[in-house]
Amino acid sequence: MNMEINYHKFYSDALGQNFELKVYGSSGKPIMTFPTSCGRFFDYENRGMTGAMAEFIECGDIMVVAVDGRDGESWYKPVRDEWIGRRHAQYEVCINREVVPFLQKTCGVREKFIATGNSFGGFHSANFFLKFPETFDSAVCLSGLYAIKGELGGYSDPGVYFNEPLSYLPGLRDEAMLSKLREGYLVIAHGGGAWETFNDQAAALGGICAAKGIPCWYNAWGREWPHDWQTWHAQIKKYLSCFRDGVIHPSGTLKLTGPDRRINLLP
Repeated sequence: MNMEINYHKFYSDALGQNFELKVYGSSGKPIMTFPTSCGRFFDYENRGMTGAMAEFIECGDIMVVAVDGRDGESWYKPVRDEWIGRRHAQYEVCINREVVPFLQKTCGVREKFIATGNSFGGFHSANFFLKFPETFDSAVCLSGLYAIKGELGGYSDPGVYFNEPLSYLPGLRDEAMLSKLREGYLVIAHGGGAWETFNDQAAALGGICAAKGIPCWYNAWGREWPHDWQTWHAQIKKYLSCFRDGVIHPSGTLKLTGPDRRINLLP
């Protein structure tokens, strides 16, 4: 890949430990990528996702920030208790109050992010977009799950509930928050092939977004597309192309990447 790549590590007060990330490119719309379940920041590159995005990075349409995860200390830790939600909340503080200011200072990032990820990363991208529109103005959620308690053996508490889009979004009636989300744009996509087991959740989330007036493109691919990396390579290429050309939005044709993109500045 002919692109600028930079590795960063800093101490996170929120997590009480070091945090790592990689930045690909030096200009364009910032995209934050979340790893799959218990994954690491380097998986996105190692699994070919940054390669699939290379043409958009190299021409300056986007800058990709691959952040580390903490799923093994929260959603996938062996004991089901309230520490799941607490640790995830610390992760949210790390992303919003430490990673973003670090990128502003170190990389000159000025704009709100597109969130994206595959599988459990799809969950994270939807959740961060829906909860933090001051940081994220759009999301591309690939093969995600959006109701987590089933993966926790039925365990739930407020920390789980308020991180399940299928649980908290139907009850969201705060018009100020909804107004911010309606300015954004959400892609919910999945394949129809092997190992795609959460497609009903994706369809349900798409329906809730439509009912709330949150611009959402629910896009189900065919049975030749499994829950695997080759599917996500093809999908991210498609959606980045659409974002550059413009997508249908209540405000009109909306370009989310490229030189003519909408500019949403961070606070």
